[in-house]
Amino acid sequence: MQTLKILLITFFLIINCFAQHKDTLSEPNPLKSHRWSVQFEVGNDFRLSSFDGVIVSLKYHFSPRFAIRFGAGLNISNSDQTLKFRDYYSGLTGRESYNDNSKDILITANVLFYPNPDGVLKIFFGAGPRATYRYVNDERIYLDGYKGHINIKDWSAGISGVMGCEWFPMNFISLFGEYSVYATFGKTESNEYVTENSTGYAVEYFFRNSENFIFRGNIARLGASFYF
Repeated sequence: MQTLKILLITFFLIINCFAQHKDTLSEPNPLKSHRWSVQFEVGNDFRLSSFDGVIVSLKYHFSPRFAIRFGAGLNISNSDQTLKFRDYYSGLTGRESYNDNSKDILITANVLFYPNPDGVLKIFFGAGPRATYRYVNDERIYLDGYKGHINIKDWSAGISGVMGCEWFPMNFISLFGEYSVYATFGKTESNEYVTENSTGYAVEYFFRNSENFIFRGNIARLGASFYF
């Protein structure tokens, strides 16, 4: 967190030092109509990473004042583990197996408004929909001949808002800082049951169904955009 604050302070110090050189840009306003950009978050070690939790984040300008930013993220995880062990006293050996699978999907979109597109610091505000989906399927095969199953489905949908400012050291590159909040309504369904591995009969079964409302603010971010 401290490193992020230092990054933001450095960002605005650079802007303050070079604001008087706005006329060095080859174009009067880089925020032109029909222009695209791809956005990345600048990490604590100045490496570029995915922005706002998505793999791809793109922005399109309808005009210097209005743009739309949208993104999609997909995270797939699959893990298979086998534990082999030998009891020290009895000398018996055994094996337990674990299979974990999960899928996470995030879709976002924001309509952005730039009230001062000709300024050195281009302030922007935005709002739009946000949706997530998560699926988890885990299996455990235990030494005693039973198999454990966990199945979770989780989704949420709502709106998000953002405010920030953008600065162009070059016509095709910008640095920006922003703060975002979102409010979502979601539902989680969880099934957990234990079966006999040989027969498949369920010996224990648990079902949980919950709903939730989340209002959350994200930490301030420092990002970079590449225009084309």
